[in-house]
Amino acid sequence: MPEKIVFFGGTFDPPHTEHVNIAAAAAKRYRPDRLIVMPTAIPPHKSSIFAAKGADRLKMCKIAFSGIENVEVSDFEIKNGGKSYSYITLKKLRQDNPDADIVFAMGTDMLRTFSEWKNPNEILENCRIALIQRSGDESAEKTLFDFERQFGKKADVIDYVGQDVSSTECKISLMLALSPDNIPDGVLSYIRENSLYEPDEYFGFVVKNLPEKRRIHTKGVILEAINLAKNLKVDISKAVTAACLHDAAKYLDYRNYKDFSMPDGVPESVVHQYLGGYIAEKALGVTDGDIIEAITYHTTAKAGMCLLAKIIYVADMIERGRNFQGVETLRAKVYENFDEGFKACLEFTVEHLTREGKPIFYETLNAIKSYSIRE
Repeated sequence: MPEKIVFFGGTFDPPHTEHVNIAAAAAKRYRPDRLIVMPTAIPPHKSSIFAAKGADRLKMCKIAFSGIENVEVSDFEIKNGGKSYSYITLKKLRQDNPDADIVFAMGTDMLRTFSEWKNPNEILENCRIALIQRSGDESAEKTLFDFERQFGKKADVIDYVGQDVSSTECKISLMLALSPDNIPDGVLSYIRENSLYEPDEYFGFVVKNLPEKRRIHTKGVILEAINLAKNLKVDISKAVTAACLHDAAKYLDYRNYKDFSMPDGVPESVVHQYLGGYIAEKALGVTDGDIIEAITYHTTAKAGMCLLAKIIYVADMIERGRNFQGVETLRAKVYENFDEGFKACLEFTVEHLTREGKPIFYETLNAIKSYSIRE
């Protein structure tokens, strides 16, 4: 029988428990002679924030996957450097193993965008594809159908439904001093021993000044902002900074900042957005006007907002920790059509304040007029 090889690639920044579970499921399904785990050097299809060095990701992978039989952690792509293209890696793997049965294990997101990869047909000349689904992934069936229709080949489906875990969330949790669920104990020890994913100045300020409950909300806003920024082609690092700092002044007293000023008649619940913008610029050295605007108006909105400011306003309202009546409808509208979803969020705010008998701040009223929403 030919040698059986399962290939499992990714950024692994850091490797989390779901990565390990996926590899274990692939090992159980195929009983491979070799299960090759390969961290990328630079992923060509996605941005990586607060990235660990390749050497550290290699070491973390060796720790994380050590319990799986016949596993190998390869440094091929990291040693090659630059952007890591699967067609090059699989071609090399085929050249070294001409008679092997090579299976490329991947998630639904990867398979869905497979046609956008560099030389996808060349990849398929050197391996077959196996899909690992995630829980709640209703798009897997369509993705499999589209793949077969486009490439004329069926993908295997590994009998395992994984959980929705991301390395990005793991990193954000660490940087916000929150419990880093879903990181293997050995990997977490390595991260702490080597001071990986430590808070930068912005995250450090938030950790110092926000209680855990508010940091959990902040994490939700960051993750939502990242998703929206990706969809709308907005700089992800700017979205992360604005989301991180949006509530940084929530529990600070503006009277302690002698040079701070704000418009007259600002409700108490709104003061923190103005103070947050001030602190971002004056205390933390943020110079990007879009980031400052996004922080300064994330509660009230305003007329003529930049796209980043709209993203933070929406992310603050619909992040996964929000559970008010109507939030699911808002989420659906936002991801169906962002501009209309933004307007729906703004209108929802006005309706809520009206029902509560609370005054509506003039910046919010100006926003309503600016975006042609009924008052």
